[in-house]
Amino acid sequence: MKNNMITLLKWILVRAWYSKRVFYILRDKLLYTKSSQVFYKRAALVDYEISHTRFYNFLGRTLFAFKEIIALLSNNKIFTKSILLEGYDHIDFPKIHEKGNHDILWTPSPFTELQKQIVTDTFIQKISLSYHRAYENDPHQKFDKEVVWEKHIKEFLDFYFDKDGNIIKDKLVHFRADKGSSANILIDHFEVLNNSFGYFKSYLKAIDLVLDFHRFSNFINPAILQSISESYAGEIKVPIYRGQRLSDRLIFLATVASEIDKHIHFQDTKRKCIVDIGGGFGHMGRFTHYYVPNSCYILVELNEMAPFGAYFLQYAFADKKVATFEDIKDRLDQFETLIHEYDFIILPTWAISKLPDLFVDLYIATGSIAEMPEHFAQMYLDEVDRTLKYDGYFYTNSRVEIEKEKPYLYIFYKWKLKSKFLTLSYNYHPVNLIMRTSPQWIGKKVR
Repeated sequence: MKNNMITLLKWILVRAWYSKRVFYILRDKLLYTKSSQVFYKRAALVDYEISHTRFYNFLGRTLFAFKEIIALLSNNKIFTKSILLEGYDHIDFPKIHEKGNHDILWTPSPFTELQKQIVTDTFIQKISLSYHRAYENDPHQKFDKEVVWEKHIKEFLDFYFDKDGNIIKDKLVHFRADKGSSANILIDHFEVLNNSFGYFKSYLKAIDLVLDFHRFSNFINPAILQSISESYAGEIKVPIYRGQRLSDRLIFLATVASEIDKHIHFQDTKRKCIVDIGGGFGHMGRFTHYYVPNSCYILVELNEMAPFGAYFLQYAFADKKVATFEDIKDRLDQFETLIHEYDFIILPTWAISKLPDLFVDLYIATGSIAEMPEHFAQMYLDEVDRTLKYDGYFYTNSRVEIEKEKPYLYIFYKWKLKSKFLTLSYNYHPVNLIMRTSPQWIGKKVR
């Protein structure tokens, strides 16, 4: 009897110790989003957290911001800052990822660039040639010169080209470090890190960015959010948090990738053709390369934006084949072959008409079509109708309101698609960079 009572007392004391998991559970519910709360087995209690798996809810974000401000004001004497600012702090990025710890993703994501790359002079010369060849071969001649881009075209020619019409290598290499254009896609990261702000204001802006990183974990697949990290292409400087180089645009595109990964599932292993209409400098190509395996990403862009896309993708994928227009100008009737030869293809806007009928597996348009005048926008939509395969997909997020200063916008509610599309997803896009009201939609083309 005595032995039984001793055994019972030990059992009660152990269970009392295990009950501290109630504190952990309560803490998790107070601070973390539901997806990053932990299920605690009765004996699996530890005194540390794998913080990289955790995303803060509203209260957690509030406390995080308070802690970071105190650390900033006290110069790390009360709390330690969680964010590093490139261009201000001394940062050894490869060393951060030298070995695993609770604060970083282990093993490193393929998005994580541990060393800078060099794009060859030969490839940069092809970029320069491609710019001129795209205009020379344009059957419309003035197709690219939309009213909205006339200012940017002049800026591009004045800043990035010399008097002989050759692209200036140093300007291209630093295209995200200099303000050579007022185009938002090239300068929006300066809203966070900016030399004119100074360190204090830049750190406050970085706190806002990290708060968004946590907030959008409600919309983005956590595995994708944990994996993303900015490329060094263009010499961009960004905040580093949890070993990830973060930017607003990167998080924006992560929402797109998450939606595509969730709703689009190809049933065969054949090579896929993905066309990104107005995809800027090809940022989305980093996502499709990893999340839509065995695919060729075709970036359709204005002649003035295409050089950045070619440079960015070659930088980010030094071991992959990137086709400039110079590479394919005499083969525009061979896309069935080209998508197997190249991983990425840069295509001028007018050349989208050269794609074969019922050829494309996935179209992506992240805001671009709704930024165009009607005749340009409808041309692209007609090409989607013509070239998208049956059972192919169309992803877009586009504005639905016209701004007074942009009465020409062809907003989503005006679009005219002749094909039938089965809606797979239709919801509000939480993090669009330029549009206040922006639904995102995925349609599957059906017979």
